Amino acid sequence: MFTTYETQTSGTRIRILNVPTTFDASGEELGFSLKVMRDLEILIAQALSNAASDSTAVELEYQPLAPAPDPVSLELRRALRLRRMSGAQMAQELGVTPPVVSRWLSPDYHAHGMETIRRMAEALEMDVEVRLIPKRSA
Repeated sequence: MFTTYETQTSGTRIRILNVPTTFDASGEELGFSLKVMRDLEILIAQALSNAASDSTAVELEYQPLAPAPDPVSLELRRALRLRRMSGAQMAQELGVTPPVVSRWLSPDYHAHGMETIRRMAEALEMDVEVRLIPKRSA
């Protein structure tokens, strides 16, 4: 399902058409996925930089731009929430600084080592399971 996203930034009204969104069974809009939100941020920044200085409104079509969030980071975030553990608590448990854990949890970070994942799982009292699955067709 799709919706229109509108915002006002720096005096310019931006309208983005055909934005993928999710709805509940009753038809109420639930919101956007993390990837769509990141795409919207990029589109808004581009619209502002490309808008004429006297432009007060910009309308454009949604297009995916941001790389997909790292699934390992998303899974680590989910596990921390499940265990009600903060990044700072995880950092203390592992003997690293909070910015290091923050980097591991970033959806833009794609370099997780198996030893790091294993240590985090141990701190969360969880096991690690690795699966390879067929790619989704585009």
